[in-house]
Amino acid sequence: MKKKSSQDRLLILLGLFAHEEKSAWSVEEAAEYMQLSTSHTYRYFRSLSSEGFIVAISSGRYVLGPAIIELDRRMRMDDPMIGTAKQVMQTMLKSAPSKSMAILCRYFRGQVMCVHEEFITRAEYEISYERGLPRPLYQGSASKVVLAHLPIRQVKRYYNKYSEQFKQFGLGSEWNEVKKQLRILRNSRVVSTQGELGESACGISAPIFDDKQVIGSISLVVPVNLASADVKSNLFPIVQAAGEHLTLSMQSEEVN
Repeated sequence: MKKKSSQDRLLILLGLFAHEEKSAWSVEEAAEYMQLSTSHTYRYFRSLSSEGFIVAISSGRYVLGPAIIELDRRMRMDDPMIGTAKQVMQTMLKSAPSKSMAILCRYFRGQVMCVHEEFITRAEYEISYERGLPRPLYQGSASKVVLAHLPIRQVKRYYNKYSEQFKQFGLGSEWNEVKKQLRILRNSRVVSTQGELGESACGISAPIFDDKQVIGSISLVVPVNLASADVKSNLFPIVQAAGEHLTLSMQSEEVN
């Protein structure tokens, strides 16, 4: 195994602060987790703290600092996919039932993460694609539409790790069934699920590609009591067109 460089360890350390179950770390805790000396870990903490990526709180622990907010603002302003998607998402909402939401997701570290959302009137769902919250690939339309377009070897490794969850969310109880179901999803213009992210939500999603690789999805999340067959039928081509528009936008960015 290749030995990790100081830069690698610094990035791994910063990544610790993104853990859902633990967001505050002391030097000693991080050193133990990363199997480094306390002195080495302290130097990494000092470097991150001096640039504002982490800040000290009580009891000798650190949390993410204001530099992260600064980067987040720049991403929201400068990411071409977000910039193009904002108007597209508002247009989608004009055709959707009240209290619907439009979400834009990116494929990230083997998961799907919402990077932008638009709504006219926010609705509360039991489980959400909250901005910045990673979601598994086997649950919900925004995730499944990405999963269906990933390389099959990559999906197989993921399936081996989460086979029970694949079965739970209707993707098949064994690998051949999974491949068949993924083929169906891949050949569909859009993917729709209902009740997978809470009983009150229906998701309708289309993939977004960059150089023929799936990089994310764009979706409408509709209150399930308003998601009749006719409503979904009307929304499918709208969501499909949004995905195709963003794909073309990403390709033009490459040309430019």
